[in-house]
Amino acid sequence: MICQDKIPTTELLIGMYVCKLDRPWLETSFPFQGFFIRSKCEIKELRGLCQYVYIDGKKGNCPYTQSEIGKPSPLLAKENNKRKNKIQVSKYQYTHVNIGKYDCKQTPFKKEIKKASKLMVDLSFSMDQLNFQLRTGQKIDIREINDITEGVVKSIIRNPNSLISLSRLQDKGEYTYNHSLRCCILAAAFGRYLGLSEEDLLIVSTGALFADIGKSKIPSKILNSRAELSNSEKLLLNSHVELGVEILGNNHDFEHGVLVVVETHHERYNGTGYPYGLVGDEIPLLGQIAALVDVFDAMTNKKSYGKQVHSADAMDWLFYQKSVLFSARLIDDFIQAIGLYPAGTKVQLTDNSKAIVISQNPDLRLRPVVYLIEDSLNNKLSKYKKVDLSKKSLFTKSPKPMIVKAIL
Repeated sequence: MICQDKIPTTELLIGMYVCKLDRPWLETSFPFQGFFIRSKCEIKELRGLCQYVYIDGKKGNCPYTQSEIGKPSPLLAKENNKRKNKIQVSKYQYTHVNIGKYDCKQTPFKKEIKKASKLMVDLSFSMDQLNFQLRTGQKIDIREINDITEGVVKSIIRNPNSLISLSRLQDKGEYTYNHSLRCCILAAAFGRYLGLSEEDLLIVSTGALFADIGKSKIPSKILNSRAELSNSEKLLLNSHVELGVEILGNNHDFEHGVLVVVETHHERYNGTGYPYGLVGDEIPLLGQIAALVDVFDAMTNKKSYGKQVHSADAMDWLFYQKSVLFSARLIDDFIQAIGLYPAGTKVQLTDNSKAIVISQNPDLRLRPVVYLIEDSLNNKLSKYKKVDLSKKSLFTKSPKPMIVKAIL
């Protein structure tokens, strides 16, 4: 990254690309190593944190619009022009982004967690019903699905941490079943951060919920195989995208936008995805959101194949996929939205105590709000103690502990 210009924060404009600060990144609320300025609120925050920053003129001077999320290289664009029979997704390609839209509506975690707990019970029952309908070849009850996604979206709008926390702590049933529900919740939470309309939140969460529905037609020995798949087996596995669209398309109650999300959630920014090999901004934003949460959840949860990693390691991996598998800006936003240690993550602190993250402190990523579950001597606490690790201790000058690592 070449940082070309050092300028005072009083001269910042929307659309500039900030590649370096006058202070460490971890002391701020901004993504690691560079971001586009998208709002006056971000300019105001930068002015409060820094006296000057460095601007990359080659990357900046463009507003945050979906059409700018990823321009294909000339070579990829040339190859892309040769492709035929591409899906029609233009209506969903330029989804409006309004970061900060829902910030003023957040309900306290303690209040929302009670509603979210009841909702998770209802969601689990509804997913059992859906799973049964799929296995027995019955028609999917769209009213049941609408209840699921509407419940998720409304809870996420009130407070995203409550439902994320419960979904990450819950470990019930088969991987695919839980993966779908977690992706639904993560997609809604990420969309909330981006300030998508409630209509788009419903579309992306429903699409994420059904992204892998086509796998119900794939033999379980392929889905759960720990051995490397043959080329023919890979093709069969990849066909779950078209199979999923076909299953949903036979039910005319599903919105077209949901089918678009399902159809594009395995496309990749550099054109290496499937089934169409779409490149950059050819992939609709809602499909990109579903793709990101699908990969993140797959990496951070138990399954019969592949390795489970900590959320921070998954975020680190995603960071190196900027402009490769995913849009650079979208990855920056995802890190901001979900955090290095998402709600529900079990962590070890510097004093050797253990805790569960319940919400983020964007300005101090290693000092979130947590529930302590074990003291420094490994004694389990009979009652969880809520601690904001960003606050100074009242009766001592020593700082509060911070996160050392996540615990699987």
